Amino acid sequence: MSRVAILGAGAFGTALALFCHREGHEVRVWCFEEELPATIAAAGQNTVYLPGFPLPPQVLFTADGAAVLAAADLVLIVIPAQFVRSALRRFRDLFPETAVIGFCAKGIEHDSLKLMSEIAAEELAGPTSRHVFLSGPTFAKELALGLPMDITAASRPGGAARAAQAILHRSRFRVYTSEDPTGVEVAGALKNVIAIACGTADELGMGLSARASLLSRGLAELTRFGVALGADPVTFLGLSGVGDLLLTCTAPLSRNYSLGRAIGRGGNAKELLASQKAIAEGYYTAKPAWLLARRVGIDAPITEQIYHVLYEGRPLSEAIRQLMAREPKDELAGIR
Repeated sequence: MSRVAILGAGAFGTALALFCHREGHEVRVWCFEEELPATIAAAGQNTVYLPGFPLPPQVLFTADGAAVLAAADLVLIVIPAQFVRSALRRFRDLFPETAVIGFCAKGIEHDSLKLMSEIAAEELAGPTSRHVFLSGPTFAKELALGLPMDITAASRPGGAARAAQAILHRSRFRVYTSEDPTGVEVAGALKNVIAIACGTADELGMGLSARASLLSRGLAELTRFGVALGADPVTFLGLSGVGDLLLTCTAPLSRNYSLGRAIGRGGNAKELLASQKAIAEGYYTAKPAWLLARRVGIDAPITEQIYHVLYEGRPLSEAIRQLMAREPKDELAGIR
């Protein structure tokens, strides 16, 4: 048995808590909303983020970060990427010195254009070798149901990936290790932007061929980002790359794909997001991703058009026209 602390009581944080409890770990979950623990205690489930799944009383949900982090063996950070820095600053003195710190947040910070690994290195004391980055094709509801799935745990060589694997790996939840956290992070962040594009294309009835093109060219775009930032291009052929891309870009359970479909029906992204509790990370990633692409000279046409649609009000018809009117290219340009 290990002591697992989870920062974030959203759908995936709650599903992770259920999974870890079922596997015999002691689990404590920090809730950002101070009223949420009482709501969960009264209902016996997280009616706000993951309704329909009873939560055992042994799993502690609390707004007391110190109580959650005390003596933890593994800390899982499952909060929106734009709030990771503030959370690390809030709790930096409470992380146990020997704990493995796992990041499930996927995104790029708005102001700094930094990945979660860069933020962690800046904000947390101790060696970065204990930081691990987890990503892969995993939906919260399916994890809560106990359905089989795989995930990648990435850390620098000699780091924390194997320690996280030892705690989390089970017969129906396989954890593969990687020594390329940059690639895993880039893939996890950028696939959400591509999922918005796929959702709009499907809603507009552009066909299965167009979706397949968006998926494959989206994978090329993710890989170009990764290569420019020092990642191994092979990482994008794994679970955190093509695996998560396929899931997020095609399934109704995907918040980013669903946001794309709603935009395809004429919805306004800001209004849609304001009307729901769950966050579609692709919306918040599109702008820093586009700015980062320009900074490092990455050709990112899908990200560019989704940024303009979401933030500049570009009509979808114009975004599609600009994508299709681009100059002929070598398929592997910027990758090999």
